[in-house]
Amino acid sequence: MTLTGNHILVLSAVIAMTVAAGLALFDPSSLIAIAALPIVVGGSALLWGVMNGNRFATLLHLFLTAFLMHAVFRIRDYQDKDVDFQVIIKIVLWITVATVALIHARRWIEMLRNPVNLPCFLFLIWLFLTALVSPNPTYTLVCAFTVFAGVVFSAYVFVAFKAEEAFATIVLSIMLFCAVSIVVYFAIPEFGHYVYWVNEERFVSPRLSGISGSANNMALVAAFGLVVTGLYAREFHRMNRLFVPASVLLCGAALLMTNSRSPLVMVILILLSVYVFTWKRLYAGLFVVSVALLLFAALIPFGQEFLLKAVSRSGDVGEVTSFTGRTEIWYAVLKLVEAQPLMGYGYASSVFVLPQHASEVGFATSHAHNVMLQLLLTTGWIGVALFVLTMAGVALRAIVYRDRIAFGMLAFVLLNGITESSGFTTLANICTLAFGIAVSLPATTRAYEDHYSYQRRFS
Repeated sequence: MTLTGNHILVLSAVIAMTVAAGLALFDPSSLIAIAALPIVVGGSALLWGVMNGNRFATLLHLFLTAFLMHAVFRIRDYQDKDVDFQVIIKIVLWITVATVALIHARRWIEMLRNPVNLPCFLFLIWLFLTALVSPNPTYTLVCAFTVFAGVVFSAYVFVAFKAEEAFATIVLSIMLFCAVSIVVYFAIPEFGHYVYWVNEERFVSPRLSGISGSANNMALVAAFGLVVTGLYAREFHRMNRLFVPASVLLCGAALLMTNSRSPLVMVILILLSVYVFTWKRLYAGLFVVSVALLLFAALIPFGQEFLLKAVSRSGDVGEVTSFTGRTEIWYAVLKLVEAQPLMGYGYASSVFVLPQHASEVGFATSHAHNVMLQLLLTTGWIGVALFVLTMAGVALRAIVYRDRIAFGMLAFVLLNGITESSGFTTLANICTLAFGIAVSLPATTRAYEDHYSYQRRFS
């Protein structure tokens, strides 16, 4: 009797299970090393496939990047900024992202060498140079590197694949992220709920933070998924009829559960603007604005205080008028900028600088809660000027090519930047990815004039 291939596989599986059971009984700690082995092997195989330009491996890499850039798997103190396994995972992730993009640089470098993108290159270089004045140069360099990695990886992915294909992969990742976060919210409340501190007392709020670490981060991820779904609804529908409903359900539920108002308004504004300007339905925009003004006029008699309380979480009018305490942060940041106006305090250094001035702000915070003030604090007026020129270049390209995607990504970064630091706080996040897509997404007149979504019109 001879052994077949199936017999050998079954025998090998039985031997492996027997060995694992023995180790579990006599040396449980060694199981960690055994469990890590397939992860290392699988990761190495994935990286090898991505570096060789394998289609499946590259899209899987993009999927993992979109998922892990915001994922948090531990709880630690607010003031704890040490490098732990969570930070190491993200740094390794961005190293692989940059490595893959640079290996395939010949495929996208010509596109980024467009003169319009010169301010973007100078802006990225300036982020690294601010390490010269940073209180923690290593931290600044690492964070600046992740922004650089996000931009070049976006350039590579959107040259190597069709835009709808790359965006579909990102949205699928966000859908999984939202689904896991909602499950964690109910299964592990102390982890899935937003936790905050007041006078050194810990409170657990009903707001969803999921596996993102905070309600604001969770809302940002869900909002990005909804914006992209809205921009590519037709293309996604052709891929799979359940794609758009599933995305709207998961991302919409997650966004509402965060109770974050700004991202919700941002999604509505971006999609409404894209619809009005792309399809030239100006009357639709005027109709919506008119209805909004009528509703506002109808509510005015109830009084300003009633309206403000209606949109605040706590019912306190001061919560709205101070933008949830952000005006105090903005005032303190402007005072700090006076000391180092040109170079700032070093990119991403707000996590070290602002906690030292908590008494001036009135509470502890790690960033400026406004993208312009954040860059002004950390990169100075030079960094702000280069960022503004970069965004102006993207806006110009969006107008010239009628590029709804560049417009949507630009709006996502800037609208989020009104009350948050957008993609420029510390390590790169989903907003940094939107910035990278905005500055690197290929755009040609013919490509967009012939695009299916531009040829169709709403009837």
